[in-house]
Amino acid sequence: MLIPETVRATVLGRIRLMDRLERAVVMRASVIGRRFHVAVLTATANFPEARVRAALERACALQLVVEEDAARERYAFRHALTRDVIYEELMKGRVRPLHRRIARVLEGMLSNGDAPLDDLAYHAWAAGDVRRGVRYNELAGDRAAAVHAREDARTYYARARGLLPVESGAYARLGEKLRTIGPGESLARP
Repeated sequence: MLIPETVRATVLGRIRLMDRLERAVVMRASVIGRRFHVAVLTATANFPEARVRAALERACALQLVVEEDAARERYAFRHALTRDVIYEELMKGRVRPLHRRIARVLEGMLSNGDAPLDDLAYHAWAAGDVRRGVRYNELAGDRAAAVHAREDARTYYARARGLLPVESGAYARLGEKLRTIGPGESLARP
């Protein structure tokens, strides 16, 4: 299922407000499923129950999860898409370090003209590196737009925008670039 970029950006923005342990707890909960029991989460998270409960309270405050019972033994992700975004982040976490290293190597080669900008943009984005991901995807999008490669430009701009908080000026700037290049091709092709 394709998750709208605004939903992804909102959920990731909230996740970034959590500390490392809180994120680990919520990510493990996403593996259990949309609904989960504290006992199962505590047993699989390898953290003391008090820390798990504190992380769940923080996730509730950030509107990522909701309590499903008064005893606070069952929780659910606020929306199925919230769980999906968090679960995808867990999977990305396993490959992000490799993408980060590749992006840094390509960045070093860029000054010599030896690295393709589109590869650098992809690896910076896949690494979740906000600064480099936004910079290189926007540059690649600008380059693609200049030669009327609208679909490529749209992909680069959407990637860059997906790394940013919805309320940021950079998000708005990239949204304007997306509007400027026009609507995408119809998904329903003959």
